[in-house]
Amino acid sequence: MQFVRERLGSCCSSSSRVITIVYATLMLDNMLLTAVVPVLPEYFFKQHIELLESENVSQSVSNATVTIATTNASTALPSGGCTPSSATSYLSRENLYIGILFASKPLVQILTNIAVGPITDIIGFNVPMFVGYVIIFTSATIFAFGTSYPILLVARALQGIGSACSSTAGMGMVADSFKDDEERVRAIGLALGGLAMGVLIGPVFASVVYQLAGKEAVFLVLAVFAVMLAVIQICLRSLKVERRPPGEEGTPLATLLCDPYIAIVAATIMLGNTTIGMLESGQPIWMIQTMCAKKWELGIAFLPESISYLIVTNLIALCCQRAPLWSICMIGIYMSSVGSVTLPLATSLPEVIGPGLLIGSAVAMVDTSMFPVMATLVDTRHKPVYGSVYAIADVAFCIAFIIGPLVAGAVISVIGFTWLMRIVSIVTFLFAPLVLFLRNPPKKEETLSLLYNATPPARTDEESDESTNGRMTDVFEEGK
Repeated sequence: MQFVRERLGSCCSSSSRVITIVYATLMLDNMLLTAVVPVLPEYFFKQHIELLESENVSQSVSNATVTIATTNASTALPSGGCTPSSATSYLSRENLYIGILFASKPLVQILTNIAVGPITDIIGFNVPMFVGYVIIFTSATIFAFGTSYPILLVARALQGIGSACSSTAGMGMVADSFKDDEERVRAIGLALGGLAMGVLIGPVFASVVYQLAGKEAVFLVLAVFAVMLAVIQICLRSLKVERRPPGEEGTPLATLLCDPYIAIVAATIMLGNTTIGMLESGQPIWMIQTMCAKKWELGIAFLPESISYLIVTNLIALCCQRAPLWSICMIGIYMSSVGSVTLPLATSLPEVIGPGLLIGSAVAMVDTSMFPVMATLVDTRHKPVYGSVYAIADVAFCIAFIIGPLVAGAVISVIGFTWLMRIVSIVTFLFAPLVLFLRNPPKKEETLSLLYNATPPARTDEESDESTNGRMTDVFEEGK
């Protein structure tokens, strides 16, 4: 093991290894996150058809023939037209179940982060990240062999626990390894590229493998990927607990949550990603209703967001380290506002590409600028320990993908997709000026001065003389 560690360590620097590990971790997590999207809806629908056929076979031969034919015709998946399918009743129920299953992951991840952040501050990043790999492996294995809805719901919830461990520890590791602000922006931008890559290739990978080899193969490949990352981490970083000396523990989670500047950053991350969460829920149905979109078009329509996110995160990481991060974020928020209001104007798939590129680039600018700001705020206003603050960032990210689909479903049913996106555009436009507070947030000493509304009192001449006499007496005593 020591020989392997030395050989791998000689291939790249310590900082490069950190970025590579975190990049691969985020890619694995988001591949598993998005792999279920093209697989599980069709898998459950297939189970439904098989169940109906097995029930009808028990009837008389004549009745069974008619009933099965009718059932197959009435429960067929929509072929991609504007006319409603007779399978709408079942599919609407399935959408509810799938929505609950998808939302269980970020919900559990939020609850887990409350504990993972402080634990990471105490024992370091290596053990929580390894535990995350183990849990993700377990989740992928259950996905592979599970067949019932409750079992797959457990697998999805387990992934939330694994994601909380690996993602929070990974981003904290990057922030801790790069103390210079410019290097930290570059490193976090490159690491976030793994998130975009996982979202980009996850559905494509899953749909192809599912078509060729079945559901089991999709998730077994991801389980093997998790094992490989666990082995690489053991070889490169070991699993020792890095306890901090007394007095150097991180700032309590509650204290960080009460910091208004950290709250602004968390709200910005949440708002930026909520737009994507709403699109995932509302855009496909809107395209079916207005464009007569086919099945493959519903997935292709999200490629502009994923591709632009991947490109922009890398561009900011490589080219924009010296640009003010608050300005990058503000530009991104305004771009998101423009993309949100123009998307409903599209009448065909090619017209969706432009707003999609704007929204994906905007979210990339928000994430790539605000994640480093989290670390900078901890450095200047609290203690430079990063587990808890990145737990807050991860919670904000998860809330976006809980609120987004829930709000989208409720609002669309009342006022429609077009007005939903107009409201989102107005909210993001009005929120943008709050980012100006991040231009020059007060540091720890300045905060204390503002808190007490006074500067430390100046010494009187008598106090200065007494202090000087005291120091001279000490020096005289030492000389003796």
